[in-house]
Amino acid sequence: MSGSLSVVSFEGELNAIVQEYLEFVTFDKTLVSFQKECETKQKPITTQSIKSKSNQKLLAIQNELMQNFHKGKRDRFLKLWSENLAASVKDQDPVAKKLEFYVNIYFAVYPIKFARGQRDADRAMGDFKKYLETRGATLSQTTEFLPYYALPFVPNAKGHPSYKELFTDTWVKDLELRLEKFLTLTLKSTPQPKLFDLYRGNKVGDENEQFQQISRLQQQLVDSERKTMSYIKRHNRVQADYHNLIGITADLVEALESTVQGKPISPDYLQEFGGHMQELLKFASQI
Repeated sequence: MSGSLSVVSFEGELNAIVQEYLEFVTFDKTLVSFQKECETKQKPITTQSIKSKSNQKLLAIQNELMQNFHKGKRDRFLKLWSENLAASVKDQDPVAKKLEFYVNIYFAVYPIKFARGQRDADRAMGDFKKYLETRGATLSQTTEFLPYYALPFVPNAKGHPSYKELFTDTWVKDLELRLEKFLTLTLKSTPQPKLFDLYRGNKVGDENEQFQQISRLQQQLVDSERKTMSYIKRHNRVQADYHNLIGITADLVEALESTVQGKPISPDYLQEFGGHMQELLKFASQI
């Protein structure tokens, strides 16, 4: 480009906006190149924040929450969770309630996963049992969480097919990412870069549209969970009837063997067998 642009009064702020965006998306190499070129061309970068980079107090709380999560410090984590999340979020937001349930599961199995000893394991399971009887009781009718209400009573949870996933690094990492994302959005410890606002134009209509979109997505999530619950119930019923069918088949084979050997089959047995078959046929017609 021929010629040169004069240094305008807001050029430093524009460069600061670019720098803020590069830092936010962690384009580290691009950021270094940008800063070096600004220095070489003597282009200013405003040192004062165009937009508060983060609420340092809330960010510190978020970091402390995550540190206690990693160290398995249940009491301290839940104390911070209770003190810094609004009551409307903790008690009414379905995502928060679901996440709190899984976090309690994580703390319950933490001593077992990281071999902290039987004493700590018993205490952790005891705390989880108390949670299930208090705040966790509200989710006792939710199919997704129903299996976990038996967790405190399972002698070897780590080897149990229903719970062995809880001890995998994949499950823990997934929960960690979900928790950190939730805290960032809820505590608003890290605001979006100024460039985002400029792109959207700071229109009120955009915020309303986003709110409507979030509402639609939440409704879709609720519908999906409802369908999932229905499929899980159907799967459990099919599995139960499958086992019943195996039992009936075994009885039928035994009856046939008795017939071959000349032993009579009682009418009561035939009536009972017919009743089981009618139940299975009735269920099969509903699938």
